[in-house]
Amino acid sequence: MLPLQRLIPCGASHGIGHMLGPLGKVGHGETSCILLPAVCKYNAKHGGENIRARQRIFREILWRIPVAKERFEKRRLKEGEADLGDLIDVVVRELRLKRSLKEANVGRVMFQKLAEIIMADPFMETNPVPIKGPSQVMEILELCAE
Repeated sequence: MLPLQRLIPCGASHGIGHMLGPLGKVGHGETSCILLPAVCKYNAKHGGENIRARQRIFREILWRIPVAKERFEKRRLKEGEADLGDLIDVVVRELRLKRSLKEANVGRVMFQKLAEIIMADPFMETNPVPIKGPSQVMEILELCAE
């Protein structure tokens, strides 16, 4: 049997994290906290209805968790309107984890180099919306810059 990671592609959040970690000196778990909300937003914007439908399922599940719903509403999010990236952002913030590249001391001066190097990571092609070039990575990095 193949290892689990070969059966389930991880996508851009994981792929970008592979390089952000060593180049930006950011722990791998922290890279997920920073990148996942931005990648979810990117995928919803650039993907098809199938991707948005899958994200809707996860949003509905998160809204059914009483403590999560309370925190979402505290942050003035509205059920049915807030996207998956917004919900994950609240979870990360409520856990008091780093949520931006700025908080992780990764400045924009590194973005272009990161965007170019990251393209070699195989998970970039397994993202639900395949990442084909550095400009797409730059869009994601900008979403989580501040």
